[in-house]
Amino acid sequence: MNRKTGNFILSLSKAILFIAVISVFFFGIQYFYPYTLYYRWGNVMVMVLYTGILYFISRLYNGFNFGNVTYQEILLSWALCLIIAIVVQYFVFSLRAVRLLTLNGFLITLSAQFFIVLPMTAIINRLYYRFNPPHRTAIIYGNAAKLPVYRELITKQRRKFRVVEQISQNEAPRKILDIVDASESIFFMDVEDEKQDWLFEYCYLHNKSTYIMPMFKSILINTADTIWLSNTPMFALKSPEPDVGTLMIKRFLDIAVSLIGIILTSWLMLGVWVAVRFYDNHPAIYKQVRVTKGGRLFTLYKFRSMRPDAEDDGVPRLTSKDDDRITPFGRFIRKTRIDELPQLFNVLSGSMSIVGPRPERPEIAKQYEEVYPNFAFRTRVKAGITGFAQIYGQYNTAPEEKLFLDIMYIETFSILEDIKLMLQTVKVIFKGSSTEGIDDGSTTALRK
Repeated sequence: MNRKTGNFILSLSKAILFIAVISVFFFGIQYFYPYTLYYRWGNVMVMVLYTGILYFISRLYNGFNFGNVTYQEILLSWALCLIIAIVVQYFVFSLRAVRLLTLNGFLITLSAQFFIVLPMTAIINRLYYRFNPPHRTAIIYGNAAKLPVYRELITKQRRKFRVVEQISQNEAPRKILDIVDASESIFFMDVEDEKQDWLFEYCYLHNKSTYIMPMFKSILINTADTIWLSNTPMFALKSPEPDVGTLMIKRFLDIAVSLIGIILTSWLMLGVWVAVRFYDNHPAIYKQVRVTKGGRLFTLYKFRSMRPDAEDDGVPRLTSKDDDRITPFGRFIRKTRIDELPQLFNVLSGSMSIVGPRPERPEIAKQYEEVYPNFAFRTRVKAGITGFAQIYGQYNTAPEEKLFLDIMYIETFSILEDIKLMLQTVKVIFKGSSTEGIDDGSTTALRK
């Protein structure tokens, strides 16, 4: 069976999964709550609403992104989107009944949906890798010192890529082309522009799957406007400066979300405060100076997750993987991101935003800027609790990669994008790897 036919079967399987989940919801509601149903077109609108929410959340959380994320992440995505969609419909039907409905029918319906999702996602995942075996992959690199990092990055997707060749950009062109010809996927890692351009054209001409590690310039070009000088297209690079109205909406959103968050989690914050405070009879709130927009310093609040003497040696350092400074309870609140809840007060006061680059400590930011001068560009906007780097990266993401992610956010900023990132943050909370510390013996995320 060829790949095109296989991909058609995959698309059909995804459609069947989606329709099956919707059908279970519809029949479940009809069976358990017949008295809450709307009349005629009202029921159609309810189903359209449920379908729309389910589709939007499943796409947002990569529920159909087989092959690009792990099967465990696919399951997590579906669990979250089914729960969110059914919670919304619970309140819609409760509104129709003018009272809060019993949860039994919704819980049984949700369980039935999981009963369908579990085997079907497993089947689709298996079909994907059957129809899409690992590509023979070559790495063309510019920096030999980083080659082990590049290999590790790609081999994490071993079911999608099988690295069979690696070659420096400085090798003879004919030798590079021979490797390209023998490969299905080509990764350009830190390749100089003048050497990358002709190779990229060759890969495009010969229908090779091509992946390019973004450089600072390429990120700016990706978000540039296209203008025409006579019949010549030009990329117009410009510094993104949101208008006053957009900034006012963003601030209003920050205030609304932080207030709602504080109200909804006040009981949890009180419980954590008591637990941390009485664990070792030291303050539960940890205060730390961080850098925000324009290089301005502010005091960030967190629940203390480490021993009180964690930095008595006076050396600023990030948390390592097996950091013995973290208390047992602290390890739990860090993994679940509960330790960051006090930052909602930072947002309410205006020193932070809900969405924005993660604020660094000034001492560590200075070390990063010595190696990557462009790292300071992150402070063009206000620091945030969540953002591109927090969702797509990890705690121990290298500063250069974190810079690229934050610049992508700054360059593509919009209120709609902020809302999407807030929703995606819900999923990140359940991913333990996102809080993984730096290597033991290091003080920053700089790669050795």
